[in-house]
Amino acid sequence: RVSSNFSYLLHAEAKMFDMRTVTALGLVAAASAFQPALPTTQPKLRASSACTTTMQANGVQKAAAAAALSLPLLLGAQTAQAITTDDVKGLTYLQIKGTGLANRCPEVGEDTGRISLDDSKQYKIVDFCLEPKSWQIEEDVAKKGTRAAKREFVDTKMMTRATYTLSGIEGPLIPGPKGLIFKEKMGIDYAPQTVQLPGGERVPLLFNVKELVAKFSTEDIGVGTEFGGVFRTPSYRTGLFLDPKGRGGTTGYDMAVALPGLEADGGEGQDELFAETNKVFQVTDGSIEMAVDKADPDSGEFSGVFVAEQLSDTDMGSKQPKKVLLKGIVFGRVAELDGTEDYTQ
Repeated sequence: RVSSNFSYLLHAEAKMFDMRTVTALGLVAAASAFQPALPTTQPKLRASSACTTTMQANGVQKAAAAAALSLPLLLGAQTAQAITTDDVKGLTYLQIKGTGLANRCPEVGEDTGRISLDDSKQYKIVDFCLEPKSWQIEEDVAKKGTRAAKREFVDTKMMTRATYTLSGIEGPLIPGPKGLIFKEKMGIDYAPQTVQLPGGERVPLLFNVKELVAKFSTEDIGVGTEFGGVFRTPSYRTGLFLDPKGRGGTTGYDMAVALPGLEADGGEGQDELFAETNKVFQVTDGSIEMAVDKADPDSGEFSGVFVAEQLSDTDMGSKQPKKVLLKGIVFGRVAELDGTEDYTQ
């Protein structure tokens, strides 16, 4: 009797599973009917010449990152697939939608020479693009078997969706005393993003190159050309942001309403909440170094790799920032000024 009851239960469960399977397949089929048809052809991809760097940035200072980072070590091979501007121009909106290609920086397909500038003409860099490939946070790492801790840059996991690339940046390219100088003036020059440490802590940061003044090591652009400089990193949040207790930099409450007793003494209670209550818009310095590994004189395009160092978010002054090291690929195109630019600001 027990055996027959058990067989009956198995038979009933199998019928319910079949019904759930049919229902799920029906829902999938109905949902797919409203999806646009995916293209059958895939864009051509080339093996990337950029690399994943292995250098350590021990004791690198914000203002001295350019001297401490050796970019020739960046030139190597990477398994990721690269795209060129011709690949992107040959795709439709539906072919790009949902693929992540909109978050990619193009690269020069093949190095064909050096980009030389005519002294009688004025130039600019357009379509300047920075695509991070890795994010590292400086942390205290304990050695195995000892209690000693060493500050190292540890790998993190990107938690932001595919919106972390800077693109469309442009600015004048002028001759300097020891090489070319590029001044960033406009474009998508910042991207809020969040990374997660191995322990689970999440660190927000504002990847950017605002007000970048990059000095080139040569008077032309080609393989081996290095350039970089210092940029300004604004606060991750603006003064209009309100924290969970309604406090903000330019609006909102001026104290934590839920903690009147702790704030009433006017002394130690205020000290504990001072940083949380008094919001500040902090601007910090960052630095970036780039190296060119491919250039095309005919189109004026060049591509290479970059290493950038900046500070993470301070939550408007209430938290200590962490040092962030970003590594990835860079792309740009040299063009002549056509008179429509507005680089006065």
